[in-house]
Amino acid sequence: MSIPIILQDISNYLSQYSIAISEKVEGEGRGGSLKDEGAVKKALMEHETFQHHMIDEAARKFGDMVILDYDKITRYVVNIKTSIGSTDNCFSKAGMVYAFTDLHDSDIPKAMNFKTMHHLIETHKADIPGRDYWFLCIDKNDSSKVLVRGAKQIQHWVVNINPSNILQVNWKKEKMCDPVERSWDEAYNVIMGGVKQSLQGFFDSLPSNWIQVPPVMFDVPLDDPPAAASLKQELGNAQLEI
Repeated sequence: MSIPIILQDISNYLSQYSIAISEKVEGEGRGGSLKDEGAVKKALMEHETFQHHMIDEAARKFGDMVILDYDKITRYVVNIKTSIGSTDNCFSKAGMVYAFTDLHDSDIPKAMNFKTMHHLIETHKADIPGRDYWFLCIDKNDSSKVLVRGAKQIQHWVVNINPSNILQVNWKKEKMCDPVERSWDEAYNVIMGGVKQSLQGFFDSLPSNWIQVPPVMFDVPLDDPPAAASLKQELGNAQLEI
């Protein structure tokens, strides 16, 4: 699978534009990266052609923007990354569902567990040319260096046992290689194989008596006043997610 022409053109434009890279916000690199994403979108909105092909996405969507192809029909979900070239968190369950299925990006849940991800891929899998979870990666040290790469094309995925950030990309190595051409099955096996290794590494790091634990049940219904009010006050805004 080759890189779509419009994404190549955007990459070339941004290389010449050389956006101003933001400093860390209170020592946190993510704060600066959010500003960088805004700078990329602003640069595209200043372009007489690309401004008609970029759709800004709401915060916490699995893509930072959607790029419409020159046919104004085909959509490319794009995640903007500004990186110093180190290993970076890049995995998205929703992004993987999009890359491997025929689901429209607006029909994919923003949040899901691994069972839901697997179910959606199994029930909607499709090998669609140009369909991928695309990354637009800009070098923080030199913003004229811009890389476009699809998740299926990435060679340097890195297993990470942190369950909230499984699978990362080593952008330093990735920038020095060509995109990998893979079939649907090959790409799925590489990425999901990495997911399984990451999760297995996490489970292996747990004490053995944590693996099987009896469910913890509340003995007071949450909608039963006044005990419920007291319990809710103790919990505050805490949320439990399985």
